[in-house]
Amino acid sequence: MLKVLWVDDEIAHLQPHIRFLEKRGYTVYTAESGHDALDILRSRRVDLVLLDQMMVGMDGLETLREIRRSYRELPIVMVTQSEEEELMDRALTGSVADFLTKPVNPSQILLVVKKLLTTGKLRLQQAAMEVMHEAETLRLSRDRTLSDWTHLYSSWIEKDVSTKGHLTADFGSLQGVGLDQLQIDFSRFVEENYRDWIASKDGPLMSHNFLERVVVPRLDEPGELVVLVIDCMRYDQWLLMTRDIEQWFHREPGFMLAGLPSATPYSRNSIFSGLLPRDISRFYRNDWIEEYGSPGLNRNEPKFLVDALKRFGWNGADDAVYLKASNKREGDNIRKGLSHFMKKGFFALVVNYIDHLTHGRSELDLIRDLAPDVGSFRALAESWFRSSFLREMLLTLSARGATVIVTSDHGSVQAGRIAWVRGARGMSSSVRYRFGLSLSSDPRQALVIKQPAQWGLPDENPRKSYVLARGDYLLFHEHLARDDMHNFRGSFQHGGISLDEMIVPCDVLTSRKNM
Repeated sequence: MLKVLWVDDEIAHLQPHIRFLEKRGYTVYTAESGHDALDILRSRRVDLVLLDQMMVGMDGLETLREIRRSYRELPIVMVTQSEEEELMDRALTGSVADFLTKPVNPSQILLVVKKLLTTGKLRLQQAAMEVMHEAETLRLSRDRTLSDWTHLYSSWIEKDVSTKGHLTADFGSLQGVGLDQLQIDFSRFVEENYRDWIASKDGPLMSHNFLERVVVPRLDEPGELVVLVIDCMRYDQWLLMTRDIEQWFHREPGFMLAGLPSATPYSRNSIFSGLLPRDISRFYRNDWIEEYGSPGLNRNEPKFLVDALKRFGWNGADDAVYLKASNKREGDNIRKGLSHFMKKGFFALVVNYIDHLTHGRSELDLIRDLAPDVGSFRALAESWFRSSFLREMLLTLSARGATVIVTSDHGSVQAGRIAWVRGARGMSSSVRYRFGLSLSSDPRQALVIKQPAQWGLPDENPRKSYVLARGDYLLFHEHLARDDMHNFRGSFQHGGISLDEMIVPCDVLTSRKNM
């Protein structure tokens, strides 16, 4: 039950208003002076204070100052005789949350109390109802499309971000269909359609056709162009970054589907080569590296980029600049050398920080403790961005009038459930996808691919197979040490099939300087 403290030296005259609030479920404490109010606050939990400005002895403004010494975030509504400018200034600067002008009526009081104490809860309930409806509609539809899934996911994430993570935390079950089950349903949808998507010229925007469809058409337009790939960035993390970015750029939001497996050797190499992993391994046989954790997984991306731009008919391909920032020093050097890198009007930049943060969380208890859940993990990424070279660089690019295309090679999912994988010795070691000879797993928990070429994957051995985790499953084999299992559970991983890993932002930022 929400608790209100009403402070007024004529509190006896306000009993009808107090009973009005109590009938609507509020507990109302009363105080006839500022000193009495401070005594109550020391001993009882209070959610909101109604504070009369004109009181004998310690007046309202003095009481306000004393309350703020110990309670910085407690909402305080000042009740005043007139709409004084000083009081308005205090409301705008946050000293008071709102103010009411006497004489007040019960409806006014209820409105301001509801606004300050229950708006967030009502917004959360409304958001949950909307997501419930969208999820149920999608479940019952026989003609589900990727656009339908993208709309559901983006709506869910946008509402979760606006409610500071409470939507996902408090509404884990949507009318009997948990969010975990939605992820599994999405994985089955991908399983049914992925082969057709990659075989069709009219398939959805994906890693392997991103260059051709999004980048190349803009290369001959006037002005500077930057392609920014933020490795392992989730949509929710990007939304928090856009709060600053929207001050400098007009944002055309869009989405792209990461290729399978949703991991660096495949999806990011596909972005820069304009090819499926199967074709990268065939055309660049000596340059293809597949085992995650091996050095140089992306060392050939500059070459892939130049070759792809030539293949797509851009005359300036030989002058294409590829850059990568894996730490602050590298990022600062790129920012300082921006004019040099933009000589030909185009460059591509990969930023690895969020990928390092994701993997570091699995390996370092400190980061895991700082970001135990999705909400705190996204806040950690936002905190990095606000003081990063990338924020400063985007501000500079906006001032230059540049256009920036922002995307990611894949996102990540917080994994927890276990799926067992079996196969011959020598299988790969990732926990969201595996490849090797004659692999198998429970089809309810993982997708087993026996014909890799049909899925756009390398097939150099006829017995080669892949296993991709569905939803939030981790792929473990029986010989994995128990300590390793413990470290991986609850970690953020990628490589499998989930909404968080596969649906990634693909936004075009146009400088407002040019508008």
